[in-house]
Order: sequence, then structure tokens, then C-alpha cells
Amino acid sequence: MFDPVIIEEIIALWKPDSGALEDPVLFQQVRTIMEMVFLAGLKRNEDRPVRVGVSLTNPALLPDKGRAGESIVLRMSPRQPMTVDTLVKLAPAFDPDTTVLAVWGSEEEPAELEIWSAIFTTHRGRNRFDALPLEQPSPNSLAIITKRTGSLSIYQGDELIARFKSGRFLEPVHNHFTSGLMGWRFLEVVKRHPEFQKLGMKYWHTYRDFIDYLLMETDRRGHGGIIVWLPSDYIDPESHCIIPKHNLTESPDGATLIGELCDVEHQQELFRKDAAENSSLATICIIGETVLECKRKVIEHAEMLAQMTCVDGALIISDRLRPLSFGAFLSAPIWQERIIYWKNNKAQHLDRDELFSRYGTRHNATVNFVGHYPGSAAFVISQDGPISGLTKKDDHVIHWWPDCLGKY
Repeated sequence: MFDPVIIEEIIALWKPDSGALEDPVLFQQVRTIMEMVFLAGLKRNEDRPVRVGVSLTNPALLPDKGRAGESIVLRMSPRQPMTVDTLVKLAPAFDPDTTVLAVWGSEEEPAELEIWSAIFTTHRGRNRFDALPLEQPSPNSLAIITKRTGSLSIYQGDELIARFKSGRFLEPVHNHFTSGLMGWRFLEVVKRHPEFQKLGMKYWHTYRDFIDYLLMETDRRGHGGIIVWLPSDYIDPESHCIIPKHNLTESPDGATLIGELCDVEHQQELFRKDAAENSSLATICIIGETVLECKRKVIEHAEMLAQMTCVDGALIISDRLRPLSFGAFLSAPIWQERIIYWKNNKAQHLDRDELFSRYGTRHNATVNFVGHYPGSAAFVISQDGPISGLTKKDDHVIHWWPDCLGKY
């Protein structure tokens, strides 16, 4: 079903220095997991798409007492053969966002995989806005997960190392806001914010993490849509590139919430340094509660924006992270200049005809919009795949990143 080259790439990403490519049993195990999880994802359970994750984990390396570090191991007896039917039946009991079914080869035939356990690992504390700092890391195993029909995500422990979607194999773009054109497009505007003038790079890092969190929340809804980010200096209410549907004349400013969070976190850091001599425990606790309250507001703002993408059309937000319109229609002349497509962190030219044939209306409309609306950046959310990011380098070149979800 899958090209052997794809299986080899996955093994190389998982164990780059182990010589695992020379292990025919491992190759067969990984191929079997890929095929079984993919086929299970094509099924429906009580009229819902099957969502399931499988991890290649050696039971001899995990303890018998129910925990592996901070992960909870739920051993099964008897073991069950890994088949598509078994995955479909077990899938409703386990959320693939937190739990994978652990498989390993049988004693008689190592290439024949058996389900021996479910491994639970919480994701609380994974991002900086979580109120609880707790994180339970997953065992450093290979995990293959399907959350949408026809789509696979491949993990090494907690780290996303590849995706397979619509017949295409992609490595995620890590730290796309830390370096490169996408990050600079946002940063050059964010530097003008008064919060940046006061808090510096701490504010930028939090702003950048907010965009990541917004994309993650949007992806979780599984609806598909477009998020357009516009610098306030360039917002043109008379622009013919945006045909609004639901305009918001009054809406909250997300950048203010981020600034408040950064400010109280900075105060918290100062009090902690001074706690031994001058700061009372009561003061530190009060500031800690304030930090949690600020995080709650930031999270809720991201959830509010993400929910707006569930209406067909584009969500338009300003660089202050204020929603301006949702359900908007993007209308711009066809972009005739260059498109640089970043696949597996390598740049390649994308032809206009190829764009029309390979991608749908959302991607085409977004390319045209970004090409003709100054200073804009945009994200295209697919119902069954990763989130694309687009921005313009100059008057002649658009850059396109096909996967902006990073490790999520």
C-alpha cells in the first residue's frame, strides 16, 4: 500500500543513527502499523470517523506497576492480534490525543504484531498557556495516529516527525515563527506594538506562541477555513480583495491580553528572585493567581477566534489579534508571479497550473489575496490535513509552507 521509500524515511526520522534501515523485521512492523492505522481511519464507528493511535513499544522496557515515568501503562490480557477490526473496536475507548495502543511482535513471529497495552500520556503543560505545568512525556517510541480520514501523523515520543496526507509525505516545519520569512513578517509589525517596546522579545515569543496555539485550536475543530492576518497600518475597509459577510465593529484586543500576561509573568519572576528576603508567600501566591487568570483569558481568546473559522469563509484578524470579520469572501486578481513552496524544508517553485490542479478553492483564493493585499499573511486550514501558511516576500514572490502546526 505504501511506497517502501516512505517507510524507510519514517524509520530514518525515528532512528537516524541506529542503522535500523537494515532491519527487515522492523521495516515490516512499521509498514504493518502504517497500513492498519490508515485502513482503520477509513472506517466509521457509529457514523463517526475512527480516530486511533498505535505505538511500537517493547513491553520489556516498561515496568509492570502501571507507570513508565509519568505515563500510565494499561496492560491487556490476553494480548490481541493487531487487525483493522480490532483497532476499530478499541478506538472509542481511547482518545488518540492522549492514549496510544502499544503493539509488539509475538514471541513466535516478531513480524506479527500484538496489542499488549494502552499507554496514557497527558498533554497538560505542553504549551505555555496551560494553567497546569504538569507534563507526562510519552515513551520515546514510534507512534502512528489517524485523526482524520486518509491522514496520518507520525511521532517520535511527543515530537511530530512527519505527516501523510492525500498521498503526500511531509515533514513538519518546526519553528516557522522563530526564523525565516514567516517569522520576520510578523515580527516587523509586532515590534511597533507598545507591549513590545515595554517587554521586548518576551512579548514576541508569547505572541508567536499564541499564533501556534490558535492554529492548534483551529485544527482541532476539523472544519477547515482561512485565517487572514492584517497589519493595522494596511487595513483598508474599501479594499475589493475582501468581501465581508459578518463585520465586527467592536471586538476584544488579543495583543493587550498577551501584554498583560507577559507583564504579570515578569513580576512573578522578579518576586521569585527576591522571595528569600523581601517578598511574602502571600504576595507570590496572589501574583500566581493573577498569572493563571491572564492565561485563562488568552486561552479563551484563542478558542473564540478558532470557533469563528467554523463558518464558511475567512476569519480576518488584525496584528493586534482583534477579529474584524468572519465568513468573509476573498476576491483578488489571479497571482501570476512566482510561488515558492517549502516541502520538507526545501524550496521548490510551484507552477500556477499545478496550484490549480492540486489544490482547492481555499488555497487558490488565499494565494491570490496574499499576492495582492500588502503586508498580509494567511493560514489555510484543511479539513483532512495540515495547515498551510502563506506570506509575500516582495512584489514578485509568495512563500508557502504546507504544514504550520509544528509538533502538534
